[in-house]
This record gives sequence, structure tokens and C-alpha cells, in this order.
Amino acid sequence: MKRNIASMLGILSIAILALALPTARADDRPAGSVDQGNRITFTSGSLTGVFEGNVPHVRFYATNEMGRSEYMVNFRALIEFVPGSTGNGEYHGPEEVARATLDSGTWTHSSFYPIRDQNGVTIGMGFNLTLNSPIQIEVNGGVPETLSAGSVSFAVKAFNSTRSITINQQTVTINTAEIKIDVTITNFPFKSQNDKLALEVNMQSNYNHYNLDEATGSHDVDASSPEASTVSEHEFHPTNDQEQNVEFSSGTLTSSTNTGFFKFVKTATVTSPTGVVSTVNVVAAYKGESDKDFGESENFFKLYLAYPYFQGTLTHDPSIGVSGGGLPTLYLVAGGAAAAGLAAVVVIRYKHPRITRETEHK
Repeated sequence: MKRNIASMLGILSIAILALALPTARADDRPAGSVDQGNRITFTSGSLTGVFEGNVPHVRFYATNEMGRSEYMVNFRALIEFVPGSTGNGEYHGPEEVARATLDSGTWTHSSFYPIRDQNGVTIGMGFNLTLNSPIQIEVNGGVPETLSAGSVSFAVKAFNSTRSITINQQTVTINTAEIKIDVTITNFPFKSQNDKLALEVNMQSNYNHYNLDEATGSHDVDASSPEASTVSEHEFHPTNDQEQNVEFSSGTLTSSTNTGFFKFVKTATVTSPTGVVSTVNVVAAYKGESDKDFGESENFFKLYLAYPYFQGTLTHDPSIGVSGGGLPTLYLVAGGAAAAGLAAVVVIRYKHPRITRETEHK
């Protein structure tokens, strides 16, 4: 009886261990499909992103992992605000002048298209998600404005192999488990030339903890509970790197060997109505706060990317993806259980012949 129990324990432990191991994906080239619910599934390397076809929301995860962690990024709103006298021009709630909620508009997506290099060689694939209806801009204490159809778009791109690209004369590396999302905003109707514009990005995960890589060091932010309304948004202190990183922390028990991230380039490109191209700095602030998501209140890590006043078109380059980590805790637990199970099988099998021999001897 003990031998059977030990054998079953060993088999079960090995099965758990197998589930904790990710499988390899043979082809890193991006691929895409659209289902009947208008959801766009976009895969690249070990990354899968599921984009809602009617709002700028994406859920993503490591493609081939069992019991995987899932991450969500919602491009929530464009907010005009008056920068305060303190800080570096990042967004703070009391400074808000007007808000355009991106979920309130109708969005349409293009067909998938190839991305080619200067020699015409296909190096990746992409699609565009574009605002297809006007959005009312709610103005504090004033007459509502309108954000025009076609004035906001997201160009979603992935590459066949790891590539180095130049953004504002700086080199940025995009790997195959990463999706680049070019945000383009055209002719935003600012109330004043002294104002700035913030893009609110709401993030959420199973664990809802986030590791911020800042000039002041790396630290954990717990967004599983909202901060008080009286707490101001916190300044994100940029590093010297061109790309700034927000990492989705893993829980205390997970089978995932990968970690999700949201990156943003700390400069943006502005093209004036006359075609003059310039580079502007991007600053950020963040806060753990609740918000409505499809009618229900949810807790989010809110990142506010702030751009200076501009005329014409502004393009910014965030990206999402997963990066490989160490051994997951579930892997370690399963490994320990498997070792214990195998040890128990060996002990029972070792003791059983000995008892038989002693019985024969007597």
C-alpha cells in the first residue's frame, strides 16, 4: 500500500513539474488573426497580445506557459492640464483642465500589413487602431470641445527578429517578445498654449504589483488597493536610458518564468503643420487608483505620460512585452515535490526486497 502511494506521489509530482515548464515556440515571426468578437490576437516570439477591436485595450501574456500571469494595458484618456510650479511638468489631478475618455469613442482596426526595411525586405508585421468617431472633451467649467475622428491612432508593430531602431537619434532595441505601439495625436484642441497633454495608461495584472526602474532606484508599487484621493500623483524619475521601464511584478506563487513590462521612450516627435520635425521631452507620473472598466470599479496602476503643448502631430513610442526571468516559485515547489516523491519511491522499493529476504531467511 505504501509503495503504491509513494509511486502515485512521484508520478503526480513529475506531472506538476512538467506543467511548470514552458514549451518552445518554433517560429518567432509575428502572426495575427481577428475573431468574431472583433478581438485581434497578435503573436510575436513568446508573446501574445489580445487587442480589443473597439477600444484601445490590450491583454498580453507569455504564449506557451501553463498557469501564466496575464497583464493588461488600457490607453484610457487624453488629459489637458496646467503644469504646476513644482516638479518637472508631470501631471497632477488638481491641474486637470479637460479630458477626452478614449473608451467613449468608436475605434476601427486596419488589416495586417508587412513592415519592410529600406531595401523592401519584410522585417515584421503591423496593424493600426484608429479613432473612427468624434469624442467629446469634457472641459472643467467651460464649453465641451471635440476630439475629431482620425485624430488619434495606435500603430501596433512586431518584428521577425530582434532589431535596433533609431528614435529621435537614439537607438532602441525591440526584441521578438515585444510589441511596439506608436501613439499618434493630431491637432489636439488645446485651451491654452501654456497647457500640457497627458496620456493616461491604466495597467493591471493578477498580482497588481509593479517594479519601477527610476533614477532614484528600483522600488515596488502595490496597486492592489487604491491610494487615497488626497494623495497626489508621484513623479516618475527617469533614468539616463532612452527607454523607461515599468515591470509587472510576479506573485509569490506562479508558474511563469517571464515578466511583463511596459516601456516608453522619454522623448516624442512633433511634426508641425508646415512639416518641421522636432523632438520634445516626455515626463511621467503615477498612482495606484480605482477606475471604471466596462462599468465595474477596478484597481489600476495609472501612468500619466505628459507631452508639452504642440501644433500638428505628435508621435510617441511605448511598447509592451515579456522578458525571461529565473525559476518560478511553482517550479521550485514542484521540483521539491517531485524530488520528495521520487525519494519516497526509491525508499519503498529499497525496503521491500529487504523485507522479503529477511522473511525467506527466517
